[in-house]
Amino acid sequence: MQIFWRQGFMATNLPDLLRAMGLTRGSFYKAFHDKERVYLLALDRYDQKVVTTTVQALQGCDQTLALDCLMMLFSEPENPQRGCFICNAMVELAPVNPEVALRANAMAARIGAAILSVVQRCYPALPRGEAQQTADVILHLYFGYQAMVKSQSEHANWRARLAQVLP
Repeated sequence: MQIFWRQGFMATNLPDLLRAMGLTRGSFYKAFHDKERVYLLALDRYDQKVVTTTVQALQGCDQTLALDCLMMLFSEPENPQRGCFICNAMVELAPVNPEVALRANAMAARIGAAILSVVQRCYPALPRGEAQQTADVILHLYFGYQAMVKSQSEHANWRARLAQVLP
């Protein structure tokens, strides 16, 4: 997962994978068949580890203000140069690989649903459609944030931006 996350699918070659995984070429092909299969498994691992943790944190947030719960999405990443694995997959492979698109969109939908749960809990009087629109905007703001962090653009006040889209 780490090597694909850092380098992307196209830039990662078989020797890179063999080194990272500590496998011989024969063992690699016997276990995984090809690079694409390993990439799909890496996306699944990201979903299990990162997306699940994010969703659980959002759903378990007991802060009164939605802003306080949602700011966890906009915290400084551990390794900003590698960006968000979902974003990377959406940009690099999803347009040409339906299986990658399916996985990336499913992960984004899970995060979006967790955002929606925060919005609905903190704004119970907000109509469902409006809550969904707000959650969609926040999800897209999050992915924009991830892209901007990866490109090392100047750090904006993401808390203020997020506050602007909340009711």
